[in-house]
Amino acid sequence: MPDRQDLPQRVSPLLPADGEFIIDYKNVRLAERKALTAIQVLAFNGKLPDVASAIGSAVGINCSTRPGIVNSDGKTQVCWNGPNSWMIICSDAETGRAPGELFKTLQDAVGGLGAVVDQSHGRCGLRLSGSRARQVMAKNTAIDLHPRAFGPGQCAMTSVAHMNATIIQVDDTPTYDLFVIRSLARSFAHAIEHACQEFASEG
Repeated sequence: MPDRQDLPQRVSPLLPADGEFIIDYKNVRLAERKALTAIQVLAFNGKLPDVASAIGSAVGINCSTRPGIVNSDGKTQVCWNGPNSWMIICSDAETGRAPGELFKTLQDAVGGLGAVVDQSHGRCGLRLSGSRARQVMAKNTAIDLHPRAFGPGQCAMTSVAHMNATIIQVDDTPTYDLFVIRSLARSFAHAIEHACQEFASEG
């Protein structure tokens, strides 16, 4: 495996935005979460508790084995994303980690108990926030995002704008982090942007 410093720099799959946000309205904002590290960890058969414990110890965040749960320290998210599987997501700049450091940390912690795969170059992350964010999401997904059914600390793998995506609710604003494969990023961002247009004239 080549030295992590020798890997090509990650380039956004989206068209350049005019400013920090793709959408910046009073009641809804959409922005790309740029240059994220996304590490997939899959526990081998019978090793689920051991791998969850290893992840938790490595990043200092509880790693839940319950479906649909994401735990975070505000900078790094440990997201359940399938049976025996998690995605650990962060910005190296925010956490102060060197490129490749999280991947190596998780490889060392998990060892032969599971598979650790760097998917950073294959994912795109968007952050949708504001009082209208839930209404924007309701146009694009069939899952129930009512606060009684889905709230901060929960995640779902589902169809958003007819594309497979991961949704994480970050807070009660509400703020949602949305992750999609890189090849669909432009179509995905355009669909969310289009759903925001209704609220452009508010306030």
